[in-house]
Amino acid sequence: MGSKLSLPPFAKGKCSISDEWVYKGMKTIWMENDFIKIGILADRGSDIFEFRYKPLDLDFMLRLSKGIRNPQRDFSQMRNTLNQFEDYYYGGWQEILPNTPSFNYRGASLGQHGEVSLTPWKYSIIDNSSDRVSVKLWTRPLRVPIQIEKTLTIVADQPTLFIEEILTNESKTKLDIIWGHHIAFGLPFLTEGAKIETNAAKIISEPTMPDHRRFKPGIESDWPMCKNIRGKEDDASKVPPATDPPYSDLSYLYGFGDEGNYSIINTDKNVGFSVKWDSTIFKYLWYWQERYATQDAPWWGDAYAVALEPWTSMYKPDAEDAIKKGEWLSIEQGDVITTKLSASVVIT
Repeated sequence: MGSKLSLPPFAKGKCSISDEWVYKGMKTIWMENDFIKIGILADRGSDIFEFRYKPLDLDFMLRLSKGIRNPQRDFSQMRNTLNQFEDYYYGGWQEILPNTPSFNYRGASLGQHGEVSLTPWKYSIIDNSSDRVSVKLWTRPLRVPIQIEKTLTIVADQPTLFIEEILTNESKTKLDIIWGHHIAFGLPFLTEGAKIETNAAKIISEPTMPDHRRFKPGIESDWPMCKNIRGKEDDASKVPPATDPPYSDLSYLYGFGDEGNYSIINTDKNVGFSVKWDSTIFKYLWYWQERYATQDAPWWGDAYAVALEPWTSMYKPDAEDAIKKGEWLSIEQGDVITTKLSASVVIT
């Protein structure tokens, strides 16, 4: 990557973890060290709803003005809609499984972005010392027989969250899935804009986005240069300040090699958020931007979000066709997939 990035100066502080918290009826876990404080909603998808850099008191995660609601307690008179994910979306970092488009998968009706982000997860604190804390969380979707387990760990001398995941096909047949990490950033972190640095080789923009978009759809380009909707060269690595004109967009970055990485950096504050992942599994990085442009549902002109999300596949509205073409991740009966991710604070 272009800039010189570094971790904050090491300190030998103490870690702590606590599950003695409930937020709006949802079990909440806090883990922290001298650098970072991380909040996890165990009763709602194992969401990471806060990732705070303590020296600057800066939370990187997006938090929309609608706030966090408990899906088990707050619901409309039309509860069983296909877009409940958007109904309850507030920002943060979600685990998405086993799908993203809403469709009928072999008789199972699946809503947008799957089941596991809105349901309670079980958990167990497995490490609790001053040097290291870990919590294991796991769940199974109701309609697709897979199990997802993940272990979140922080250590005393690093501003880093380590994640280890295990995905198991518990059925007696092959399953097709999309798996993703929906990581979104917001204000005040991005008030002045940001710079994205990544080892991606290519970028292409999603054709189905609305007209109030930034990039021309369906054109593969070498990262970071794209054609914008006016036909001019546009540097996709530059996130404009929040005061710039509104737009919405979704693009895909790919061509990472064996390990993907990105950093999104506020160059005014000289601080950023960096993610590394196994790009042999999560082959694409979705680059979603919603900057006050969508005036109708679900955002009503009041959403500012920039998301960089590792996914196993691109979004395709026709999920059955994508599966037939082998674009989804196939898991044979009894197979187990293991993977690791990490997220760190970086200083420029």
